[in-house]
Amino acid sequence: MKPATSEDITRKIVTLIRKNVRLWALHTRELSKNYDLSVSQLLCLQCLYENGKMSMSDIAEHIMVNVSTVTGIVDRLEGKGFLERRREEGDRRVVTIDLTEEGRSLAENSPPAVHHKIVHAVQMLSDAEREEVFDALDSVSRLIHAEEDQHRPALSPTIPGPRPGPPSLQKSP
Repeated sequence: MKPATSEDITRKIVTLIRKNVRLWALHTRELSKNYDLSVSQLLCLQCLYENGKMSMSDIAEHIMVNVSTVTGIVDRLEGKGFLERRREEGDRRVVTIDLTEEGRSLAENSPPAVHHKIVHAVQMLSDAEREEVFDALDSVSRLIHAEEDQHRPALSPTIPGPRPGPPSLQKSP
């Protein structure tokens, strides 16, 4: 058996990445079709199911997104009747998020998020293996983004001179 060439290894890496992206896409479509949920919404429901009522910032930390993203997720899930915002009795400024019975039932019966599978798989690696995977993925990601930035058109050229103000502020001839 001949040793793998650089081209063979590159092909294998691309195949693995595409396989995982496809798994994520299929999971996303299944959630949307069967549960009318996004992956982020499912993660939020499962986070609340596993941890009980939480603040927006705690949810954001657990599902690894920004608090502003959680606000949109919570708005949509609240609109669907899966969770509710509650003000704390001791301090009315503090708002916690909790599942409704319908949300609890959905979280109990929904499939595990791909995110959880990835976290579990990564946790099974040794610290050294995790570091290697991180370094490799980080390098690939930086190269992809650098290439994207080179092909992205400039937003707009800088035009010297004064900018016209609103029509009401411009002098008439």
